[in-house]
Amino acid sequence: MMNAAPQPQTARIARACPLCGNERKRKKLQRYSDERWSVVACPICDFVHLSHAPPLKALESELAWEKSFHVERDRRRKRNPLWQALDHATRWRLRLGRAASPAGRIARSAARGAVLDLGCGTGRHLEDLPEGYTPYGVEISRELAEISDRLFRARGGRTVQASALDGLREFDDGFFSGALLRSFLEHDIRPLPILEELNRVLVPGGVALVKVPNFASINRLIMGQRWCGIRLPDHVNYFTPGTLRRMAGAAGFNVRFDLLTLVPTSDNMWATLVKPPIA
Repeated sequence: MMNAAPQPQTARIARACPLCGNERKRKKLQRYSDERWSVVACPICDFVHLSHAPPLKALESELAWEKSFHVERDRRRKRNPLWQALDHATRWRLRLGRAASPAGRIARSAARGAVLDLGCGTGRHLEDLPEGYTPYGVEISRELAEISDRLFRARGGRTVQASALDGLREFDDGFFSGALLRSFLEHDIRPLPILEELNRVLVPGGVALVKVPNFASINRLIMGQRWCGIRLPDHVNYFTPGTLRRMAGAAGFNVRFDLLTLVPTSDNMWATLVKPPIA
């Protein structure tokens, strides 16, 4: 069985299906679960998620990204040393082209103005924004929020240290022209309410760039528990293009996908969520 990254005493809370709200029995996907955390599929809407998840409070310290990241990295190195060595040696491929970076994607997609990084960490993904963009962040980890707040205040923005939903509620309607949710939506237990609140704080025509693991990847079928998208209990939501489209649509967005990230072997996918303009 796969060893979970955090310590066994981590508390758990029960969840309904995050997409359709189904609270009845869901099918446990044994191949991707362990003795403590169950990955389940909703029989009504097919959304894959954890049936129980850590409380949000744990993400401020115990399960904060800066701690769980290193635990998970070491676990993967032990399980797949050759693959991890190859991945590390070729990380340069992720920096090919300024437009491929998160800041480059925002500049290419969103109008100049205030832009938001949801789950911003240290703020590094928006530090290279061109002039005319003001970076803001929401980050639940106290330590990382302090770092990104210093970085963003130097550009006229700031970081709110809070859960995603509480942080979004601090901003007015239509405050942002764009938003970045990079490797974030798979972590939060309330993805649909977050997308609904994100829709509120975007201007009409505003965009949200979303990157999540692609549960439809054939690599997941081949690798099983070793697939890079399986992280227990850090990843509480497992999206396919279809379920991401349905959830974003339920929140009021139009969705288009980066086709290059939807090839069958792609472990991750990028989607652009567009708030419809006023007719």
